[in-house]
Amino acid sequence: MEIELYTFAGSSATFRLTPHEPEVVLDGDRYASLPIGRTELALGAEAAKSALDLTVPPECALVRHLLASAITGESTAVTLRVATVDGGITGTRWMGRVLGVEVAGDAARIRCESAQVSLKRIGLRRLYSRACSHVLYSAACGATPITASASVSSSTGRNVDLAGGVPAAVAGTLAGGWLETAAGARHMIVRESAAGVELLYPVPLAPGEGVTLAAGCDHTTATCAARFSNLDNFGGFPFIPSKNPFATGVF
Repeated sequence: MEIELYTFAGSSATFRLTPHEPEVVLDGDRYASLPIGRTELALGAEAAKSALDLTVPPECALVRHLLASAITGESTAVTLRVATVDGGITGTRWMGRVLGVEVAGDAARIRCESAQVSLKRIGLRRLYSRACSHVLYSAACGATPITASASVSSSTGRNVDLAGGVPAAVAGTLAGGWLETAAGARHMIVRESAAGVELLYPVPLAPGEGVTLAAGCDHTTATCAARFSNLDNFGGFPFIPSKNPFATGVF
């Protein structure tokens, strides 16, 4: 019987998981049991080049890490190996990196790109867009984080109410930012209200728990200049012509 072993390796954390029950220990590494679904891989020589979509429970630690990595810009490598129940690892089936994670309902979808596709991509990998493509507060962005401390008054699903409401230092700026717990876990803020914030996914927070709120960004030049005074590092191309000369008859 074959067992699939997944390794998610980033600079700050490594997760070893398997859809097999119970957990698996091979070569001194422990692979925790987790329900994992995946898309079919291509057969033959194309298998290593095909994309991989994984489905996992949205409340697992891996999803929380990947959502936080999307904010910090940390890259996560993915390796899918195959082993046997009574033996060791028999081979590597797929290697690549995480492109992103989406949480919807009772499942989280992790989109992964093959290492072969990434290495063979020609040219620059920056996006040519009007909006800034930098990850907020990353080294490329260079903006100084705008933060404020707060205390949780109540937490229901994705909604977190704060004692005294949103601090004045970050009021009106939290959409696209994050809420950071005392343990260092970061959770993306979708929107804010006078009473508190709405997170991307449910997070159990206890009343009285201290958190840190970080301002977000909509990746426009106006916000970059007014909120962060960081226009020199703006990574977008806001003056791309809006009219197509081939469609307007200029030529």
